[in-house]
Amino acid sequence: MMGFKAKNQFPVDGRTVIVTGGSDGMGKAVACQLAEKGAHVVIVARTIKKLEDSFVGLKASARYPAQQRFHYISADLTSYTECERVINETTEWNNGEYPDVVWCCAGYCHPGFFVDTSMQTLRDQMDTVYWTAANMAHAVLQKWLVTVPPSKQTPNPARHIVFTSSTLAFVPIAGYGPYSPAKAAMRSLSDTLSQELEIYNGARAYRTRNRAPACDVKVHTVFPMGILSPGFDNEEKMKPELTKMMEEADKPQTPTEVARIAIKALERGEYLITTMLIGNLMKTTSLGSSPRNHAIRDTLSSWVSNLVFLKVVPDLRNQARDWGLKHGMPNSAPEH
Repeated sequence: MMGFKAKNQFPVDGRTVIVTGGSDGMGKAVACQLAEKGAHVVIVARTIKKLEDSFVGLKASARYPAQQRFHYISADLTSYTECERVINETTEWNNGEYPDVVWCCAGYCHPGFFVDTSMQTLRDQMDTVYWTAANMAHAVLQKWLVTVPPSKQTPNPARHIVFTSSTLAFVPIAGYGPYSPAKAAMRSLSDTLSQELEIYNGARAYRTRNRAPACDVKVHTVFPMGILSPGFDNEEKMKPELTKMMEEADKPQTPTEVARIAIKALERGEYLITTMLIGNLMKTTSLGSSPRNHAIRDTLSSWVSNLVFLKVVPDLRNQARDWGLKHGMPNSAPEH
């Protein structure tokens, strides 16, 4: 329809957003772009100096410099008590109001072959990738899902949790053994919450007689591919040559581009969000029981992508086998 504009499903103007990992890379880009849309933004990371440097750019991005407010918090989100502190400190700073959006971007990638990687690093990857997100989601849901009488239940807009996963959660690649399982766990958590939160949203549908949370709550997950950043540069130094060869189709995007695409998808109300065509093919071949953004479109895409991956999956295995035939065992392979 000419002149028709769909309703924004992710309004942030005048609302309060927490962005974890907000001092660098995608997290920093997300924070600045939400500030451009009028949000009050709290960025969270470990390193105070990086937070201070990013805070300057964040304030400069404000749509309404005189009205918007910004804050930063140094915290180690692998600790659940630290996540509770972040929510409590943000609520106090926000005049007693809970944040409206929590966007989890914290984490880093430590590539390498699974057997070559120490158990400590494998645990660190799960802590910094999965548990930072799960901790934050649990801490904020403890606040958001407190029941209130019908008189205090508001219609819209909803509150949002946004996880940042990776297309490796759909199609793993050799050399990401420490990292991709944590991203897959995040996707599974998102699918679980997408069901569980409907219990509370459903209770609100009868707010004339039920106690229920004050607002509906929605969950989303973004699945980027490579993102150009200092973290990406470090990954390239550690990444096995086989891995680089197998992911040649991955053309890294800038943090600004990834953030822009993700925010537009959130405004359309999408659930599982990819940021480039090949990522979408990876998603649709692995949808399983996940909710679809567009039932017909995603179903048709899944048929096409499953045909494509009839060749891709064996090809990935063959590339790994051929590498072994040509180069032999990895240098750090265990010996007896």
